[in-house]
Amino acid sequence: MSGLPSPEPQVPWTLSVPSYIIPGTYLENVRFLESFAEVRAVELLFYYYDPQTRELLLREREGLAARRGRFSFSVHLPDDLRPEHAEILELTLGLAGRYVLHPPPSGEQDFLHLVKGWREKYGEIFLLENLIGRRFEALADELPGLPLCLDTGHLLLNGGTIEGFLRRHGPRLREIHLHGVQHGADHRPFQAAEPWFRELEPFLRGFRGTVNLEVFSLAYLSDCLAALRDSGLLPPPLA
Repeated sequence: MSGLPSPEPQVPWTLSVPSYIIPGTYLENVRFLESFAEVRAVELLFYYYDPQTRELLLREREGLAARRGRFSFSVHLPDDLRPEHAEILELTLGLAGRYVLHPPPSGEQDFLHLVKGWREKYGEIFLLENLIGRRFEALADELPGLPLCLDTGHLLLNGGTIEGFLRRHGPRLREIHLHGVQHGADHRPFQAAEPWFRELEPFLRGFRGTVNLEVFSLAYLSDCLAALRDSGLLPPPLA
């Protein structure tokens, strides 16, 4: 463990990155990220949950918990949510503070029933994220008290606008998955001069939630950090 202190934030929000920036396990990525002073949170990815993932979580949970003084943690739950995924909650409740949900590919009533039950049992720790081709707006209306997560790449690929999303959902936003679109693919770097980012920038300056640079390589992360510095949202790197 590097022992690097968590820096004083330059903006009201917490900067987060996913748990897959370099090839490796959760703990290997968290150890690697300790040298990034700007990064103060890590999103633990559970896009699927199989016996190997469960075994890895059990093996590394203690090491992750030992780094709570340096990072806060969130969990991205599996895309097709099922009742048995409650085990992820049980194994991470003492570690993570937020759990991101995708709208389901089908079975919306089952999803609503499951989420309502989890909220009653575990509290207000869940966020609903917009996703391409899913009925995010309808579910957001069905769950009016549930906080939301804006995914910028999903929004852009789905033909939405930053202004429209913020106008409708801004007060409910607690997390932003910030990434760009290149050649029709999301989870790519972005530039500070891109129109959609300039539209989002004033909101970011007052946002008090978590901004997660949801890209999955060191090169992409470096480009995103550079864009935030170019915009003045992050200070220049230390010499």
